Amino acid sequence: MPCKRKKPMIMLSYKDLVRPRIKGKPPRQVKKGDPEWEDGIKCIKAYHSQATVLSPADRQEMREIIRRLRYVISPSAKHAPSSHTLMKAHQRNIKKGNAPSWPIFIILKTLYGSALPKKYRTCIRNTFGTTELDDHTHEYFALDGAEPAEPDATEEDYPRSPWQDGILDDKAKISKETKKRDASALDIEDGSSSANKRTKVRGAESLSLPMQLANAVSEQQTAREGGCEGSIGKLWEMIDNKFEAMRADFERHEKDKLEVRNRELQAVMMEAVKSHGEFLLRLAEIAWQRPAALQDADV
Repeated sequence: MPCKRKKPMIMLSYKDLVRPRIKGKPPRQVKKGDPEWEDGIKCIKAYHSQATVLSPADRQEMREIIRRLRYVISPSAKHAPSSHTLMKAHQRNIKKGNAPSWPIFIILKTLYGSALPKKYRTCIRNTFGTTELDDHTHEYFALDGAEPAEPDATEEDYPRSPWQDGILDDKAKISKETKKRDASALDIEDGSSSANKRTKVRGAESLSLPMQLANAVSEQQTAREGGCEGSIGKLWEMIDNKFEAMRADFERHEKDKLEVRNRELQAVMMEAVKSHGEFLLRLAEIAWQRPAALQDADV
């Protein structure tokens, strides 16, 4: 929740966006073009605008949500804010009687804006008194050690492929060497054999093999990256479905327990009613017999 007093900062930048270890693959820095990048930068900028007025606990919570990529929108939640992982976490907190999370609201508002459900915005307004976010980015960058949300256009933060660094940088050299060999292959004296011609031309053509190999590797890497983007989306969707199944299973077990308790309570109440009826019947019998006993005594 908002806090007027400045507290020690927890810095955050694009360098904190790291994909976790998946299926034995080591963690990897999220980079421009990845499905987590664009929304991740938006969330980091939102953090920068609010960090100086958040409590330490809220700063830590918001930072962990961003670092763990929990802001990622699964395909099922693209046009349905209620299906987002963070919205489901909010709903679970409310069911448990806990207060809503201000950092979660900041991130959801950054991602969905006015598309957030009216009921959710009302809950936030009733708890915190507002749903507006003032921009305090200038205060954040006035602090020592503050880094931008995303790298500069001229900054090279990620290592390029060795094929790009090596072969593409030597493209001019290869081109010059190819021209020399082509010239030597074509500059043949009259009377030279056709076999010599074929040998020299093959020597010139063989220079294109490294470039062909580089292109093949580059295409393979591109295809692998495209598959990775799809697998990340499927992974988040699978996690959402797993949480939903666990929640449904838990609610089903709780419902079964409640039904058992209700049946036990009904049995106890029926037994109590039965005992009460027998008691009243016995009292009636005693009351009926008592006047007869008094008459016998008078006689």
